[in-house]
Amino acid sequence: MAITYTLVTGASNGIGRGMAEECAARGRNVLLVALPEPKLDEVTAALKAQYPEQSFHSLGVNLMDRETPQHIFDWCKENDYTVDILVNNAGLGNSGPFSNLPADFYYGQMQLNMMALVSLTHHFLPMLEAQPRAYILNVASMAAFYDIPFKGIYSASKKFVYSFSRSLNKELENSSVRITVLCPASVPTNPDVMQREKELGLMAKLTSQTPAQVAKYTLDMMFKGKPVVIPGFFPRLYKRLGSVVPYNTRLRILAKQFIKNSK
Repeated sequence: MAITYTLVTGASNGIGRGMAEECAARGRNVLLVALPEPKLDEVTAALKAQYPEQSFHSLGVNLMDRETPQHIFDWCKENDYTVDILVNNAGLGNSGPFSNLPADFYYGQMQLNMMALVSLTHHFLPMLEAQPRAYILNVASMAAFYDIPFKGIYSASKKFVYSFSRSLNKELENSSVRITVLCPASVPTNPDVMQREKELGLMAKLTSQTPAQVAKYTLDMMFKGKPVVIPGFFPRLYKRLGSVVPYNTRLRILAKQFIKNSK
């Protein structure tokens, strides 16, 4: 039987690293793709040391470059890496007044959060469909369910990921490929995120989970064929409550939170 891999983008930090580590713990071989930084080599080396019977390879690239998805696919083909799980995790967030950042920043953010994900999915889909069972996990956010002032491009990009994932999953219902979209709440992965969580108060603390917790729950749900995954009781409750709050009230609450958080 040919060896197969899970390919994880953004695999050196946060949820991506959690996914790579959880897949390794489940006996999976993993291809780790992230920015070409020392952290990527460190995470890959640690997995090789902990799971010497499994196969781990890394590729340092920048998915903000339009050509990178093709480069990742070519790397897999050239090395005979057969992918049966694609985890599109890499993404970029921000908060603050829209006019505070240059247009080039938003172009890069949209390229990373949306176009790279679409391109990787398009490149790898024939390979995935050739497998007896295959999965695509697209990482969105709880932001996908809301219009968020002072975080508008990010929330819009995650709405795109959510809609694209649900639509394509329906298209592929008679194939061997299943698509799951992950919509996590707060996942403290770096000092900036931890500071934002602190400023957002009690609700952020209640909905927060570690990357390891998110990865374990999400993979359990993905293998059960769940199309949408929201890890944690409080995030799921928060979404239900949010759906009954009038739109303008919800918009004011979110605007107040994120303008305070962006100062």
